This record gives sequence, structure tokens and C-alpha cells, in this order.
Amino acid sequence: MHVSRSKPKLNAKMGLIVTSILSLVNAGIGTAIAVKENLPSITPVFTTGKPALEDFLTGNGTALSPPLYLCIATLLLIVLAFLPKWPGMVGVVGLTILGVIFLLGEFIETNTYRVLNPVTFNLPVALVVLTEIVLAQLMIAFGVITIIQERHAHRQAAR
Repeated sequence: MHVSRSKPKLNAKMGLIVTSILSLVNAGIGTAIAVKENLPSITPVFTTGKPALEDFLTGNGTALSPPLYLCIATLLLIVLAFLPKWPGMVGVVGLTILGVIFLLGEFIETNTYRVLNPVTFNLPVALVVLTEIVLAQLMIAFGVITIIQERHAHRQAAR
């Protein structure tokens, strides 16, 4: 007897939403560590000179998390991504763009290289940094897959 099974389809949109939520959780952990250890954002391009908490609230974020306004934008885009049609697509595209911003932010942050250096290695901080790098890459991948799937579905419906 032959049982026909359909191929499981990757639910990239749900993957993007879950990954974005995990990124927010990681940002919360990173903010708590950065405020406790006073690790403000220090980059070759943007540095405010503010303490970590003030930098999180009104500046570039901390060495371990994006600024508050990007966390709020992430939350709003997650809510939009749950909606159907174009509002959902706005959420998906926005979260994908934020994934790119978060990844670039990790790579221009000087703290990333300091905590990953064997001489100055700091396990809790390194875990937050590495987790954010992985989550940002997953946000980008899931977002691109969702956009491609939605475009394909839209073209199929037009035929």
C-alpha cells in the first residue's frame, strides 16, 4: 500500500516572526548586561559618549542591543506581519530590513571584536553577540523566502 504524503512547506513567515521575537528577547538580555556593565555603543562611525542606559533610550543603542526605537519598530512590524495582504507584507519587508540593520550594527560595533578576541573573551557578552548575529541572519533568510513565496503566490493567483 502506498501512502501519498505532501511535502512539508516551510512556513517562512512564522519563522521570521518567531526569530524576530527571539531577537527582541536577546536585545532585552543584551540591554540588561550592557546597562549593568556600562557598555554603550562604540563604533568607528557613530559614538554619542552617553552612558549605556541613556544611549539605549535616546542614542545608538548599547554595545549589545539596538536602541529602544528600533525595538519598538520591531514589535510593531511583528504585529503587522501577522496581518494578511499588504499590511502583512509591510511587516515582513520591514523585519527583513531590520535584520540587515541589526547584522550591520553587530559588525560595526567595536565591542563585537573585543568580546570575541581570545584575550578579552567574555562568555555572557559573547553569547549575546553571537546569538544576535545568528538571529539577524535568520531574519534576513526567512524574510527573503517569505517575500519570494508571496510574490510566487501572487503571480499564480493572477494567472
